[in-house]
Amino acid sequence: MDELNTIFIKFSILLIVIVSLETNVTSVKVIIINDIQPNPSPTGSIPLYLHCKSKDNDLGFHTLGIFGQSYQFSFNPSFPVIKTTLFFCSFAWPESSLHHYLDIYDYDRDSCTECIWKINKNGGSMFGVFHPWKSIGLMDRNSTSMV
Repeated sequence: MDELNTIFIKFSILLIVIVSLETNVTSVKVIIINDIQPNPSPTGSIPLYLHCKSKDNDLGFHTLGIFGQSYQFSFNPSFPVIKTTLFFCSFAWPESSLHHYLDIYDYDRDSCTECIWKINKNGGSMFGVFHPWKSIGLMDRNSTSMV
């Protein structure tokens, strides 16, 4: 009987620790800014098409039509002990027939609660640190969307 009580007490303490860690998880906001320099053409701005996802969430397709326009989303990272939260995005623009991929939030890499990305044709920068494209791939010729 004493052994059962000891196991119950240890399990209860573990449960309390887990619940307290879960409640301390801070929400993260990701802001993505179209930083593709405008053309000197009459239309000027180059739209940036993006599609962001995680393993569990598809955030859909979005267009940042003008230079400086932004898109943002918020989420709660996975349980701190597991550290698996990852959001990735594909980016495209009219002048390119390629998908450009970037990990936009990686729990192991990012410690920000407001992660502000500026995306241009070479990759993205967050807090002045440049990140080249993680990968680049051809668009499917049957694809009906840019990303």
